[in-house]
Amino acid sequence: MERIEGLLALEEQIRLDLQYLNLPIATWSLSNKDSLNQIDVAIIGAGMSGVTAAFALKLRGIDATVFDQAKTGKEGPWQKPALMETLRSPKHVVGPALASPSLTFQAWFKVQFGEDAWEKLDKIPRLQWGEYLQWFKSITEPQVFNQYQLIDIQLSANGSELSFDTPEGTKCYIAKHVILATGMESFSEPNIPDFMAQIPTSYWEHSYAGSDYSRFKGLDIGVVGYSAGAMDSSATALEQGANSVEILIRASDMPRVNRGKVAGSPGFTHAYAYFSDAQKWHYADYVAKAKTPAPHGSTLRVSRHDNAYFNFNSPIKQVALNNGKLQVTTANDKFTFDYLILATGYRINWFKQTAFNKLTPYIQTWGDVYTPPQAEENSELASHPYLGSHFELQPKTGCDLPELNKLYCFNLSASLSMGPVIGLIPGTNTGAERLADHIAAQLYLAYQEQHLDLVKTSTEAELLGDEWQAALSPTERMQLTDNVE
Repeated sequence: MERIEGLLALEEQIRLDLQYLNLPIATWSLSNKDSLNQIDVAIIGAGMSGVTAAFALKLRGIDATVFDQAKTGKEGPWQKPALMETLRSPKHVVGPALASPSLTFQAWFKVQFGEDAWEKLDKIPRLQWGEYLQWFKSITEPQVFNQYQLIDIQLSANGSELSFDTPEGTKCYIAKHVILATGMESFSEPNIPDFMAQIPTSYWEHSYAGSDYSRFKGLDIGVVGYSAGAMDSSATALEQGANSVEILIRASDMPRVNRGKVAGSPGFTHAYAYFSDAQKWHYADYVAKAKTPAPHGSTLRVSRHDNAYFNFNSPIKQVALNNGKLQVTTANDKFTFDYLILATGYRINWFKQTAFNKLTPYIQTWGDVYTPPQAEENSELASHPYLGSHFELQPKTGCDLPELNKLYCFNLSASLSMGPVIGLIPGTNTGAERLADHIAAQLYLAYQEQHLDLVKTSTEAELLGDEWQAALSPTERMQLTDNVE
């Protein structure tokens, strides 16, 4: 009961915080909406990025409609497919709070569990972060349509025509602006090495598959890679009773220093937009090639098991299936597994999302506009979208498709163009506010003359005419004074 009362008091404080800031303001858009299916802003994805963007727009008087393919309460990766015990970010991260400190995870946690529990907390538990985001959504009240799968998008002068597969059949909307807040898998797919080409999928999966690891009890499991995902998959398999987990690592050692973490200052976050293309590429290429270590706690979560084995200098040469077992040959050894988990990351695949197949050939990528020095060649970076300064997709040179710049890539594939303001919790607020400011300006400019007409034809009187009395001329006042005498 105390927990509920504390949360109710916090929610009242949030209401007061917004009231003191005169937020959210009234809607002001003049967009033509001849039907309920015409909207100013559509947000595809109701995870952390999507609901934060919706809140940022709401604070600016803009109504957004959010669509998500998942059921209510299942949005985002926090229940599945993520496997880590805790977030990587520090517990005091602000995240999507925006207009009120009372909206932070820290405030939400403290009113329920107390100051002592907060002091003892090391990192935010993954599932608890998911609970917090559901609470955040309930407080900020975006309009969300769940179980809406985007299946087609057509660009027109009137806006983007969006088609969704829903439990009630196909539904269509026309949106002036579309925010693609579709998370890690937006334009990406698991990076599956060629050595798995002939192996049936019943014997392996990608580390981000989100499957039930309890089925690995008593089995010998191989995990390819040494990333955070590799550690999470290995630990989860061991905790679910795997007989053994062999971690196959190409390198001779683990990377030790998180290079990207050093750059995480507000100065870097805001300065990134001013970097030249060469500077953005150089930074991203360096961090990618330097490799990011798995978190300390995630690695200890694996190594505490006696049946976990870290195999270095073990690039895979061949994988074969023999009598229901996987025979894996590395540079130095041979292993026999019941199942293989590939923690091999993601790669851009522009044709993965069928809804964008018609637009994909026209979307500009970094490979279209920038040629790096030979030492910095990176085919993965070259496939990233080359965005405008406010997350806008851009058409390839010579392509007459200006409507593309009303589609905003608000997901991890924007990171090369935009920096650490999307997909990562610490930069979420910065990215959402930057995007919301831009869309607010564009919605106004689209009807600038009409807004000016409202100025010219406004009739709301500030003064009613009875606040003063017109003065007599000095002469009349003198005569009046003489008469009185």
